[in-house]
Amino acid sequence: MPHRFKHENAWILDSEERKKFFNPEKVLGILEGFRIRKEVAFDIGAGTGYLTIPLAKMFKRVYAVEISFEMAKILRKRLEEEMIKNVGIIVTDKPPEIEFSIDLVVFSDVLHEMENPKNYLLWAKRSNFILVAEWKKIPTDFGPPIEDRISLEDLLTLSEGFDVLRVEELPYHYVFLLKTIKKK
Repeated sequence: MPHRFKHENAWILDSEERKKFFNPEKVLGILEGFRIRKEVAFDIGAGTGYLTIPLAKMFKRVYAVEISFEMAKILRKRLEEEMIKNVGIIVTDKPPEIEFSIDLVVFSDVLHEMENPKNYLLWAKRSNFILVAEWKKIPTDFGPPIEDRISLEDLLTLSEGFDVLRVEELPYHYVFLLKTIKKK
């Protein structure tokens, strides 16, 4: 079973320290310069809303998908405090069943926590664009155990079937922007 982030440590996700090496504006800045419709985004593994809230300011509707009911409660409270009304929260441990189009799916520090990340990426093909942010497989004093992190090579393998539009390196993360290859 892969490492899963514990809700008791939720305070870390929104800490000033994290913003120094994983700034939400920098992460979402990878979208700049691409013509991405700003109707519907999904934030998979939304946690406390670290990227959900900035996405809600960019997109008409955002769906925050979270496996932990406790994290979803923290997110709901944040949304209420910030009076953000265009975010829906879905608590599930599998890809949500939906019947509408998606413009962007975000996987932020969550693929390494999944039993089968390829299944979720296949689900994400219903979207036009996918943003993936994952911990580099390097030793650090914080973050998930190194053995649970995904190497750059493995991330690129997981990205097969997508066009890799951009890869950015942050101090401890890789950030990818992928485009779904539509079958004719």
